[in-house]
Amino acid sequence: MGYPFFFAGRRAGRSRLCVGIILSSLLLCACAREELRVKASQYRFKLDGENYRLRSITSEGESKFYNELIGAEFMAVDFDQDRILDCILLGEASLEEAQAIYEYGLNELSKENKLQLRMPTAKRYQHESNDLRLEIISFQRTNGQPFNEFKITGARQMVTPLLNVFVDRNADGTLDEVLKGAMALEKAQAQYAEMIEAGLQRQALIRTNGMILVKEP
Repeated sequence: MGYPFFFAGRRAGRSRLCVGIILSSLLLCACAREELRVKASQYRFKLDGENYRLRSITSEGESKFYNELIGAEFMAVDFDQDRILDCILLGEASLEEAQAIYEYGLNELSKENKLQLRMPTAKRYQHESNDLRLEIISFQRTNGQPFNEFKITGARQMVTPLLNVFVDRNADGTLDEVLKGAMALEKAQAQYAEMIEAGLQRQALIRTNGMILVKEP
């Protein structure tokens, strides 16, 4: 499993600023009463003639952070900076399309040595089976209900392991969409169901309000 990425960018008055990504203006509106102080940097790039921005936002004390991808007609967010977009906040773009753009932008940042690592903070449950590393990650939206991501990677592939990512929008045990990879949703669902059953038995997962979530550590 790779660690989350954020990037070092530029801000007026400073030649270089290292920050992480956390709160978009949309998410901050829901938390206005908390009066969180945030820092942000951004990176602009072009792909197929279209302009895009990557924004990295972090709260004071680095207690919260995430990345945003902003295009002319959409905004997407990577809640835990693991290089996988988690949802489209605005617009009609598909996650698969946005993910390809996001990876291109991150690769451009990497070429400029502006990507940095941050330890993950999302709740995770991991398991290895038949040379596969399976992972369920539970996210809590600021202004919505939780959701899960299900990741499948090759456990023995040390360099650029094959990665498949799926989303369970309602955290109800049913995968809804392929975010990345070529594995069929039906095949992933079978593995997801098996992992949920094992996680519940091991008390690594919990059922609450009709949802299945990774248990707090």
